[in-house]
Amino acid sequence: MKKIVKICWIILCLLLTVIFILSSLSSFIAPSFFSFITLLAYGFPFILGAMVLLCTINFFIRKSLAIFMLCMLPFGWRNTVRTFAIRTEKTWQNHKDSNTLRIITWNMEYFYDLKPKALIREGMLKTIEEFRPDIICIQEYLNIENHPRLVSPKKELDSLGYKFNFCSNDLINKKRNRLREEGVAIFSKMPFTDSFRIGLTKAPKSETLIYTDILFKNKPLRIFTAHLSSFALYTDTAWSTDGGDNIYVQTYDRKHAIQYKLRETEILHQKEVSIIRKSIAASPHPVIYCGDLNTTPASYNYSILRDDLQDAFLEKGSGIGATFYKILPTLRIDVCFVDNLLQVQQCKAEERKLSDHYPVITDVKWKQ
Repeated sequence: MKKIVKICWIILCLLLTVIFILSSLSSFIAPSFFSFITLLAYGFPFILGAMVLLCTINFFIRKSLAIFMLCMLPFGWRNTVRTFAIRTEKTWQNHKDSNTLRIITWNMEYFYDLKPKALIREGMLKTIEEFRPDIICIQEYLNIENHPRLVSPKKELDSLGYKFNFCSNDLINKKRNRLREEGVAIFSKMPFTDSFRIGLTKAPKSETLIYTDILFKNKPLRIFTAHLSSFALYTDTAWSTDGGDNIYVQTYDRKHAIQYKLRETEILHQKEVSIIRKSIAASPHPVIYCGDLNTTPASYNYSILRDDLQDAFLEKGSGIGATFYKILPTLRIDVCFVDNLLQVQQCKAEERKLSDHYPVITDVKWKQ
């Protein structure tokens, strides 16, 4: 029996090592080539944790196996340094000088509620008031004007000093004289010198990349924002209304369908990222890209989109910096990528449960 336990333990350690090496390759392998690699990218922090745990245990019970597993850990270095900001976090300085540009990128979940005095939307606006960013990049944005029972977030932001804005999609209902805007949007205290929309996908839901140009300290700067396609994990999952299993239990029961959706959506992300990357490369000005990636730093799509840009959180953040808290505590899917002509001064994900995403706040300035 003791011999069987030893064999099972060795098999477990070797199997985990193989999975760890595969997960370490997730940022190199395109989902269109091997879609299952996506699941390993999402699970990398847990796979790494299990690898370190078993390696530590083996130092006490089987040192040769521990040394072997330890030698395999460097394979995961690239994904590790992109998943964890290995820095001592400094105290956030809310005050900024005139040479600093502050940007918030935030998936606001359509402001949740557009009724007057809705607490969640008011909380979002108070957060913006508190941090006083110069630029706000919003994903899952919604604005409706001339509605008798709903307020206009655009007008509320205008009252806070964000006089300039640009949205990806708008629809005018001429019969009721109503304007509906949704998708992604950029709000600014500075005037735009240019703006443009670039279509990413039409199905299953239309996604659009937008950019606006501003003059920051008399130098042109292009701000991009986009929302990569959502996984729509729950669209065919009925909410329980009879006191039965909640949606997360139902999701677990349907894990094979969920795995399929993850893989298929990452293939769609690959197409979207290709368009975004070409648009960034074509920019005549230095760029900042902000957005909801709906993918993790261990993924191929993150690697391609970031390319030679700085990840602001890795530059000045600390820890894992999760921005989506409803499924896993490790999902950093909202990013601010910064041109190398700019210096990142500070960056953090502000843990306020207003939307299902945390806002990411970044301060930058020109290097020269």
